[in-house]
Amino acid sequence: MTAELTSIIIPVRNQWTYTRQCLAAIRRFTPTPHEVIVIDNRSTDDTVWALGKQPGIRRIRNEVNRGFAAAVNQGLKAARGTVTVLLNNDTLVSHRWLSQLLTVLKAHPRNGMVGPVSNRVIPEQKVAVSLTTPQEVHRYCARHNRSDPRQWRQADRLSGFCLMFPTRLIQEVGDWDERFGVGTFEDDDYSWRVKRAGYRLIVAGDTYVHHYGSRSFRKRSYREFRKILEQNRRYFEQKHQKNPDRC
Repeated sequence: MTAELTSIIIPVRNQWTYTRQCLAAIRRFTPTPHEVIVIDNRSTDDTVWALGKQPGIRRIRNEVNRGFAAAVNQGLKAARGTVTVLLNNDTLVSHRWLSQLLTVLKAHPRNGMVGPVSNRVIPEQKVAVSLTTPQEVHRYCARHNRSDPRQWRQADRLSGFCLMFPTRLIQEVGDWDERFGVGTFEDDDYSWRVKRAGYRLIVAGDTYVHHYGSRSFRKRSYREFRKILEQNRRYFEQKHQKNPDRC
């Protein structure tokens, strides 16, 4: 692994408009040394050819949709950085986002995972903002994203939409559980496993990352989404003998 390098892993499945915007924002707002690894879970839109024209990314193409957790595991195996960030393709990063998350992660040796606050996310990380355009997001972040340890707080779980952890954590906690299929609850599962290993989960309240929210899942019918959600919830409860809302 390369010292002081952060590996940004982005699983994608179609939604090229959002992926393009996400990659452009990373290039614009991430002077901290990093690499970008995009895992394409068998996209069928412009993503297939357009990724090949994107500068400075590493691409892995799956011939089937292997799901979020499997894509994360593929990215981790390819990662060269000492720190990893999992990032949804329907996010928009902005001013100082990566350097501030790194500051939180490195503040204490037992800080195992760090996540920012956002608009569409679990309650532990949610902030009440109304931002509709990239320009509004960047203006907000120019003011908000200022390192402030008073805004850091521990949580019982973190969302996988934007999640930082030391790459070496995989050696202690293990791979992401691919039995969660296309997605949902795999981040709850990993949060619980990281906590069980004795690490802390930290919300970086001083760092905002915009999230357009579950764009791939919105292509599915509500009934199909509910089926996946309920199935994965049951699997989590059987695996850990816990309610995911009370971990």
